[in-house]
Amino acid sequence: MQHPLYRILEEGHTWIEWNTEGTKIRYNDPERLMRELQTLGFKAQDSASLSKNFNDYGFKRLSDARKSRYDPWRSNWTMFAHQSFLRNDADSSNNIQRRRARRPRASSKKSSPCSDDSVW
Repeated sequence: MQHPLYRILEEGHTWIEWNTEGTKIRYNDPERLMRELQTLGFKAQDSASLSKNFNDYGFKRLSDARKSRYDPWRSNWTMFAHQSFLRNDADSSNNIQRRRARRPRASSKKSSPCSDDSVW
């Protein structure tokens, strides 16, 4: 099964593309990417959520257009990479899985010295 992001990239949009080597992807319209991914079952609601989703699947953010000023011409790009997400190796993307959430640590309640009955 082809990764949903491959489908979007293969459609030849101007707002999302591979780098020359085919090892990184970049986009300049996060709202459009969210809409496209939502139709494929992803649950991104805003650009921070979109970045979190990329991170949850092991993608590394290499640049971030969110830190730049408002860009009506969409000349600022956000770039991500994943070692198993390569343009000429669609099968390797089958290895991409969502990371498991870490279990929260058990809270160890420390008592204050004043609350210790043995002191009094």
